[in-house]
Amino acid sequence: MDILKKTVEGIAKHSLEVINRVDPEQVDLMIDTIMNARSVFIVGSGRSELVGKSFAMRLMHLGFQVYVVGDVTTPSITSNDSLVAISGSGETKTVTIAAETSHEKGAKVVAITANTESTLGENMDVAVKIESKTKIPWKHHTSHVLKGNYDDLTPMGTLFENTAHLFLEGLIAEFMARMGKKEIDLKRRHSTLE
Repeated sequence: MDILKKTVEGIAKHSLEVINRVDPEQVDLMIDTIMNARSVFIVGSGRSELVGKSFAMRLMHLGFQVYVVGDVTTPSITSNDSLVAISGSGETKTVTIAAETSHEKGAKVVAITANTESTLGENMDVAVKIESKTKIPWKHHTSHVLKGNYDDLTPMGTLFENTAHLFLEGLIAEFMARMGKKEIDLKRRHSTLE
């Protein structure tokens, strides 16, 4: 239990520190981009895809038209839409290809990444930087969370993925407040086919 508690505490502390450093102007741009989109498309790979699907579900509960890239019912993206692309490294092929295609179609691209100087960064309109270790080794990170044994206890993209998830959960609360929505409003759109 000691390792479990220490690791969870480290992840939570890291996430709070990183989210406090996210540029509020970029967060406002992300919110405006999503609010003004006809449809919102979400793309990620692996655990980042799972984080994206969780965010997509809550956007749907809020009444947004939302699609997860790769689902068989996902339509083509247009200039009236936005793409939320989640990749810690900014180099995940499926994510960078989706961002490039979306950019070519005129859709707004919101990048959630630890690496804005990346292939994903070349096609983004909004940059939400989540400063975390990703699956690509970091050599210049100064966060105390990454010292000691945390590299082994939070392998690969764990810190990025958990921080991105917490950030997006907080963002849903921000949407709820701005839209005047309550939990009961989201429950009305909750799946009945479970």
